[in-house]
Amino acid sequence: MSHQPPDNSEPQQPDASSRQQADSSIPQNVVQGNQNRAVQGNDNQSVLGDGNTVVQGNNNLMLVVKELIFGQQLAPVGNPAREHNQRLLLADVKQEVTARLRQSLHNAVLINLGKESQPQQVKRPWDAEIKIGLKPAVPLPDTTTILQVFDSTEIAGKLLILGEPGSGKTTTQLELAQALVSRAEEQPDYPVPVLFNLSSWKDDRQPLADWLVAELKSKHCVPIKLGKDWVDNKQLLPLLDGLDELEPQRQEICVDVINQFLTSEIKPLYLVVGSRSEEYRNYATQLQINGAIYLQNLTTNQICDYLTSINSIGVWSTISSDLDLLDLVKTPLLLSITVVAFQEINVEQWQHLNSTAERHQYLLDAYVGQMLTRDINSRAYLKNKTPNARQTRMWLVWLAQQMQRESKTEFLIEEMQPNWIKKSKRFSYRLIFWLIAGLISGLYKGLIFWLSGGFDGLMMAGLIFLQITNNVTIDINEKVFIKKINQENIISMTLGLTGGLFAVLTNWLFEGLPNGLNKGLTYAVIGVVIGGLIYGFNGGLIGRQVDIIENKKYPNQGIWKSTYNTVFFGLIAGLTIGLFNGLFNGLYGGLVIGLYGGLTTGLSFGGITCIQHFTLRLILYHNGYIPWDYARFLNYSTERVLLQRVGGRYRFIHKLLQDHFAKMEFRRD
Repeated sequence: MSHQPPDNSEPQQPDASSRQQADSSIPQNVVQGNQNRAVQGNDNQSVLGDGNTVVQGNNNLMLVVKELIFGQQLAPVGNPAREHNQRLLLADVKQEVTARLRQSLHNAVLINLGKESQPQQVKRPWDAEIKIGLKPAVPLPDTTTILQVFDSTEIAGKLLILGEPGSGKTTTQLELAQALVSRAEEQPDYPVPVLFNLSSWKDDRQPLADWLVAELKSKHCVPIKLGKDWVDNKQLLPLLDGLDELEPQRQEICVDVINQFLTSEIKPLYLVVGSRSEEYRNYATQLQINGAIYLQNLTTNQICDYLTSINSIGVWSTISSDLDLLDLVKTPLLLSITVVAFQEINVEQWQHLNSTAERHQYLLDAYVGQMLTRDINSRAYLKNKTPNARQTRMWLVWLAQQMQRESKTEFLIEEMQPNWIKKSKRFSYRLIFWLIAGLISGLYKGLIFWLSGGFDGLMMAGLIFLQITNNVTIDINEKVFIKKINQENIISMTLGLTGGLFAVLTNWLFEGLPNGLNKGLTYAVIGVVIGGLIYGFNGGLIGRQVDIIENKKYPNQGIWKSTYNTVFFGLIAGLTIGLFNGLFNGLYGGLVIGLYGGLTTGLSFGGITCIQHFTLRLILYHNGYIPWDYARFLNYSTERVLLQRVGGRYRFIHKLLQDHFAKMEFRRD
């Protein structure tokens, strides 16, 4: 919210009635604005001319089906002279930056934050003979923008952004990304800025370049080879955030890894790193980067000007009379939270808390309470009954605790894994999983016995059962493409042929030589096709890889696409194998083998994933960890300005709030 600075006269202290009137207007003026940003940031919503919002996304079945069939592709942006895939990546980053800035809670405090140059925080190569520790911190002019800092001769595009929790580091980095995206749109040779969160760096031995390639594939679906080419050719501008969000013992290791990247042959032209200042100053190792800035806290005049401009005189009257409270809200995030949550705050109780940490926790509790109880017209639930405050809090506590345990700041529904279940509950997960697998095997076995009888049905049912229960990790199969035959495919085909010869012998023993040869050769062909084309080398000729760039446009997109792959490839394989076998064994034989081939292929290309995900969701729901319609609930939490959503990804509005929820005790009835 931009505003003209008011005059410098001392604000008048309002009487009780005017204070009450000013305070009562806060939720309408501030919260509603943030709610609108959250709604607009939702990629699956459109706003009508009268200001009403119609939810499309998940509730529009035709849209989902269309995206599953044709894929959800981005419209490329930027100069046509730039490579097409880079223009797609640029569009994806632009969409993410725009949505996150729009949904940022403290984006309402659009104050050009004070910046202080701190060259002593980095170790520049040309400073080897200078005592860096003696370099003074230099305040920058108030009008200096983050882009001007980035472009300055001293920084030259390699910058460390430091600040206190809630000081605006991430927002400042997003504002820089927005400006750099615009530059990359105009200049086809300029590196594409991409946001990365260091909390997902899991392997201490993994070079940063390899991690960047893996993140490009995970987050933006960039093929490994293409991502590696971009990193090696310095065509990316990495914006690294969340150094302090790594485990404390790993943070300095990460600094070493970044330094190795900065001094390697493929060192980037530009690089930005963001971190909390307190953690960074404790490192023995400094980043070998051109310069650092520290985002200063808001001044008393800035706080006064802002609160006066939004007619929150009552808030100013309260905090200005208590130096401890005034000091507490000197970051944009906490100032915004104070304005939003002021109705929930018992000022006298707040003032008499003993420590800053207690006041901080009280303020966050008040914000959560205000967000959970305020009246909203939920677009996520429409006419359905919304969760109550206790349920919402409980489910967010569980989510925050899982994200904290996994060192994650972003959450996708399809990325939930069985290890999110307590060990005492994992037996139930396996049991239900096996029951579903047994049901599928039983139905199939019964059908096979009815059609052909004998050993065939038992053997095929057993193969399906073993195939289903062999997987532990939930592996999402979203995209497939054709690969070349290699050694792995040949080995798989050989194994399939061996299995077929074994089938010849077993059928010979049960049904005689003619039938044994007939069925055995049929199984051999199926073994070669399925073994060679499907199972060889991470999926064989039909591999689990992505050949175009696309992003997560709607929640649980991976599971929906796995479901589509199950049906599509199951039908294709079933018809192909069934027709082939029908030529030799007649209608019944073709139907039996076609069903087997289709079911096995469908399970391989997403069916197992869907069964696993359904079982996991069932266990989590039954134990009270999540609601049944999880995407609807997460969208509802976004409406209440507790989460942010970009496509199918969710994150808490700030890491401070995620930490706050994670510290709460998970309680359920």
